[in-house]
Amino acid sequence: MNPIAVRLFLPDAENPYQRWQAAEARQLARRLDLGLDVDFADGDFAVQVRQIFKATRHDAAPPQVVVVMPVQEAALKSLSESTVGLGIGWVYLNRSAGNVDVLKKTNAKVPTGLVSPDQYEIGRVQARQVRALFPEGAQIACVQGRVTTSSAEARAAGLRDGLAERGPRVEILTTIDGNWTARDAEAGLTRWLQLMVPARLRVDAVVCQSDFMALGAMDALQGCATRLHNEALASLPVLGCDGLADVGRRLVDEGRLAATVTVPTTADKALEGIAAFHRHGTALPQETHLTPHGYPDDVTLGRRGRTWLSRPVLT
Repeated sequence: MNPIAVRLFLPDAENPYQRWQAAEARQLARRLDLGLDVDFADGDFAVQVRQIFKATRHDAAPPQVVVVMPVQEAALKSLSESTVGLGIGWVYLNRSAGNVDVLKKTNAKVPTGLVSPDQYEIGRVQARQVRALFPEGAQIACVQGRVTTSSAEARAAGLRDGLAERGPRVEILTTIDGNWTARDAEAGLTRWLQLMVPARLRVDAVVCQSDFMALGAMDALQGCATRLHNEALASLPVLGCDGLADVGRRLVDEGRLAATVTVPTTADKALEGIAAFHRHGTALPQETHLTPHGYPDDVTLGRRGRTWLSRPVLT
């Protein structure tokens, strides 16, 4: 039996979480005897569209299934439907164009679905982390992923709703589009700080929707601390998300990152579902949502909160 040919399309090879996705997928593909190729799109949705179109329309041996974490999901709506119409399976990772039900109706003979962390719950976890760090309330800046992606919107909604619940008031001062990259997070936060610091606006923490953007936020704080002669900037707690052992969790353990959220990989779950579909006829669920967890645990974070609160505050 020939291996099932799968093509995995990911947004950005610079992103540690996406590199981890690729590594986990390659490892599992070997165990499941799947033929897997991986493409990264350099963060450009037009590049990703061209990659998928070429692989499914022009390659001599097109894949039987494509697995896609969209750069921008709206750009893939019609392409996903026409691809499934050709008899090629399509599984979204982390966010979708909202048309999985259409894909399933288009062709039930190929695997289709969405495998995603619970994006809304990620935001709610971050809200609980902020409250644990600041039991008396706080003012925070948020660094969001690309604002046109549904995953960024869901994480932001979860954060807002979590902060709106009864308890100490936490105010979101600004939301900066970090575009899921360290570079854009650093640039956006730097621009905002250069305007706000001279106005003596109080900021207690920076909450980022990924550890990759948190790295950029920390660079922005360090750079502005020097340029603006304000040492308190370098001490502001930064919260991230993804929780890779060698990135987010390591930074938390070193005391450089206040907290992160461990986000399960999704590519490996998608490959398991694809293998089961082809070998046993097991249908993929329309949507599979995986549970994120805060790091460190709430008790540890509460203790660390007292340490953060003893540091200089930006005013």
